[in-house]
Amino acid sequence: DEHYHLSLELFNLAAKCAFMNAEHDRLKMLTEQIMHNARCFNDKFQAISVTVSLLNCSGNVPAAVDLINNTLSSLDEELPSAVTPLVIKQYLDKTKTKLAIISDDILLSYPAMINPSKILAVEFLVKLYGSLTLIGERATLRIIPLKVIQISLTYGMSPHSPTAFAQYGSYLALIEDEFEEGYRYVKFALSLMKKIPSRAHDSTTMFWSTHTRIHIEPMQSSIECYLDAYKAAMKSGNTYAVSSSSVYNNCCLWSGKELNAVVDSMKDTMK
Repeated sequence: DEHYHLSLELFNLAAKCAFMNAEHDRLKMLTEQIMHNARCFNDKFQAISVTVSLLNCSGNVPAAVDLINNTLSSLDEELPSAVTPLVIKQYLDKTKTKLAIISDDILLSYPAMINPSKILAVEFLVKLYGSLTLIGERATLRIIPLKVIQISLTYGMSPHSPTAFAQYGSYLALIEDEFEEGYRYVKFALSLMKKIPSRAHDSTTMFWSTHTRIHIEPMQSSIECYLDAYKAAMKSGNTYAVSSSSVYNNCCLWSGKELNAVVDSMKDTMK
């Protein structure tokens, strides 16, 4: 057992290094070894995860989506093959019904998610969100945060739960025109974010919550939250750094900031 776990960790680290060095053939060889020798599905997680990243970066996003969907199916958390407006409404109504009987204070007291398969499912749902964003599959994007919330309400909060609530709040406010409820869940997302021990996903939560905040709070001050999201993303290595900086610059242009300062900020983003 000692040698198995050490070998698994070394192979996973080697696979990550191969990915960072763009050594695709070596990465494929390493992940195949992991998939062949892993004793359980949980031990395959990192190999599948780095394979998804490789497929996305090499432009084979449909293959990454298929791999994630197959993995979610193995975890009994598959999504519908066809996401129609009716399916979106069903997911939305189910989420609203579950949340309607739970106060924010009770939600904040929810325990952390500890079920290994559900933790993996949430991780792959988040990866699926990123992959579908690349190919513009908007219908499925709308139900992924709802799915994460539903899993969180049953199995506890994960590090990705605050972002899901922020996305849910923004959807209610900006798509459903339910600004009061949307703003409520955006504020809850930020409170939950502070309770989660990990800071790795703070930037994502701040990014999505600010979409709603700039429509309710004074724009000149609320757009600074995009800058906070950018700084948090740079600390954690989150890819939302570019998105946060880009949206911040665009909002600065329309919020009355001095144009020279906006231009300088845009130049810094492009460096």
